[in-house]
Amino acid sequence: MATVQSLAKRFEDTIHNYMAAIDKSLLPTRALDEEMVRKAVFLVRHDGVQIQSFNEERLLLEAIVKDAHAVKVVLNFDKLTAICACPQETMCRHRLAVIFSLYQKIGSLSEWVAAWREPENKQLTLLSEKRSPEQWTKLIRSVWRDDIPDYTTRNYFYFEQMYDGRLKNSLSYVPLEREWKVLYRTYAHFISLTEVWATFVAGTQEVHHSFFKTWFDDELHELRDLLGQLRVQHRTFETDAFFEYLKTLIREFIEVKDNSFSQRFLLYQLFWTNLFTTNRIREKELGVLKNPDERLKAFFAIILKKELEVRKISPNEMHDWIELAVLAENENHPQALTSILMEIKPHVKTFLFEGLYTQYRHHYVRTLSRLFSQIELSELDWEDLFKQFGHYGLPAYSAYLIEKQLYKQWAELHHLHNSPLYFAEECGLKEVQTKAPDYVLPLFHRYALAYLDERNRPSYKQAVRIWKKMKAACKKSGQMEFWTAYINEIRTQNKRLRALQEEIEKGNLI
Repeated sequence: MATVQSLAKRFEDTIHNYMAAIDKSLLPTRALDEEMVRKAVFLVRHDGVQIQSFNEERLLLEAIVKDAHAVKVVLNFDKLTAICACPQETMCRHRLAVIFSLYQKIGSLSEWVAAWREPENKQLTLLSEKRSPEQWTKLIRSVWRDDIPDYTTRNYFYFEQMYDGRLKNSLSYVPLEREWKVLYRTYAHFISLTEVWATFVAGTQEVHHSFFKTWFDDELHELRDLLGQLRVQHRTFETDAFFEYLKTLIREFIEVKDNSFSQRFLLYQLFWTNLFTTNRIREKELGVLKNPDERLKAFFAIILKKELEVRKISPNEMHDWIELAVLAENENHPQALTSILMEIKPHVKTFLFEGLYTQYRHHYVRTLSRLFSQIELSELDWEDLFKQFGHYGLPAYSAYLIEKQLYKQWAELHHLHNSPLYFAEECGLKEVQTKAPDYVLPLFHRYALAYLDERNRPSYKQAVRIWKKMKAACKKSGQMEFWTAYINEIRTQNKRLRALQEEIEKGNLI
């Protein structure tokens, strides 16, 4: 076989055609392509390519590439094809390495790689310098042109690494001028979030769902900070087009019909409550929305201080309507708050016990209790609401009973649910003891006996502390005769518990 040098000279045009095809099909901004070229160059420079034979009749060149395992590559000079024994069907680093090794005999591989990278870099630099909202969008989306690997949906940690890397790449083109930095960063975060949206939504259904949801909350927090800075930052005439285009991007985002409206709605509200705050542009936005969802209509009614009439609410929309109720509270719109809450009320139990993970129920009960306390409800409505809360509503129900001075019902409620002492204290035990000491005596008795059953001196000391409170309650309610009889009965029934008798004497309970 002729030397590789002479072979390369002879088929110089063919090798240039191979290189032109590579230049056309591979992009330096595509991470997989850049990595493939880099590894192929590494193989060539470390003598990883060995030309084995050349078939003059069929114009077939065979080579071995020494990678982790030796791989056979065949180039067909007649058809300009390349076949590799590795599993990758399209272009791979082994095919590239063989072509590069041939090209190295007739040209500079380093110069080719530099030239391959240069046009795209120049294009991206021009994009960052032209400064128009369309060019910014094109620039940021160019970073996301590679497909997102499927495995990132199933593994949050790969997803986070991928997202952070690409976001960092898009932020590397941030303008130098201070007045443009925050606006560009807002574009980069929002567009990056929309580019990864399908992966994020799919990830919330996988094993790492809580990590994906936390990541989304963090992204919302980051955007909220950026929008807060934009809101107070002095605007120039030049930026008007960027804000208008941003509104268009956000509108197109919310108008997508899929199963992620709730998350899209959170992002949409973020911009229209923190950045676009004048009634004129809000009225205009409402007018151009195509077939807006009832939740969108309610949102604009609240922020524009218009009367709100809520139609039938679906139980699976409860989370969004509760957030809208909080917004109505913050916007001081009592009519909207009442309208939303009265439609929410029939679905509270379903939402709490079928639509939420256990760890979120206390939070939503507290939120709902606060919201409902701001509207007019009958006692029957309150009773129904607290029944829907179940045991998660005990603190709120307790506060309601204390407010209404229904101390007997308060005590019965905590008896019924066997509330532990610390929980009863959180729910207002001291206040009930002050206002109606009679009703807390049975509770103190139960708490003291629970400690007594543990049969050790530290528990006896705790029982004595509770009996002291019980004695104080008896004294305040004029029932000292009852107290004397009660404590004597306790001593009689437990006369063999010497440690208990000593603690009772020390506590001056007699």
